Amino acid sequence: MTTRRAFASVLALSGVAAATSLSGIGLARAQEAGGTIERIKAAGRLRTAAIPGSEPFFHKDILGGGWSGACVDMVKDMAAALGVTPEIIEAEWGTSVMDLQTGKIDIMFALSPTPARALQIQFSDLAINNAFTVIAKKGLSVATWDDLDKPEIRVAFDTGSSHDIFVRRRLPHCTPVAVQSPTDAIMALQAGRADCVVQVVVIAAVMHARNPAVGDLVLPQPVVHQPTCIGVPVSPDPRFLTFVNNWLLYNRSEGIVQEWMFKALRASNVDPASLPPGLEF
Repeated sequence: MTTRRAFASVLALSGVAAATSLSGIGLARAQEAGGTIERIKAAGRLRTAAIPGSEPFFHKDILGGGWSGACVDMVKDMAAALGVTPEIIEAEWGTSVMDLQTGKIDIMFALSPTPARALQIQFSDLAINNAFTVIAKKGLSVATWDDLDKPEIRVAFDTGSSHDIFVRRRLPHCTPVAVQSPTDAIMALQAGRADCVVQVVVIAAVMHARNPAVGDLVLPQPVVHQPTCIGVPVSPDPRFLTFVNNWLLYNRSEGIVQEWMFKALRASNVDPASLPPGLEF
């Protein structure tokens, strides 16, 4: 037989359990409501990835181990706006989306917003309106993209990048030569393992400036523009992406993004005036 006192005890215990459960739910919701910006500020750091051999976006000092480049200037400026310290993690283009998904990094600069990627992460507004170009071996005539879409033409590109996606979509009949980095693609051309390299123009211009004898820098027709954006993890809190877009709008309208890009290009011995028209920073 249940006594009134026992029944009261059961009610009391149930109340404690319910309160504990509700407090746990409330804490989880509070943490979620805090969002990405609060998490970054609490950690005191804004983490991004950098890819070796991807000038002018990223440049690694082999001797000192430090990083420079347009995207490094960007993350430093954004971290300062958030009141935190920038943290740069070495990675590859092919793993950058996964790094965002798994929480290894908070943000990734210089990413192309492909539909497949957009199903996995979120993208900012346009940061750079790039264009695809070719570094072709001496003697190889390239006027249009169709000139490269042949089985006998070996096209080098770095795996997992926008170059990779573009070559497989636009040049389905070529012989693909997939390598790890943009620098490796140039090495494949130098070694005779490839007939040409496909890269966006700002990277190709740097690679060509290092060794003009490697081949001819060509802008095949029709010009294929490549939008470059900033990637962030998917989140129910829209404020971080809103912040990124506002930061981008301000720095583009003030010409600061262009300053960062021109500075990085000049550091790689590329005259910005030599770039083809139509690029937007």
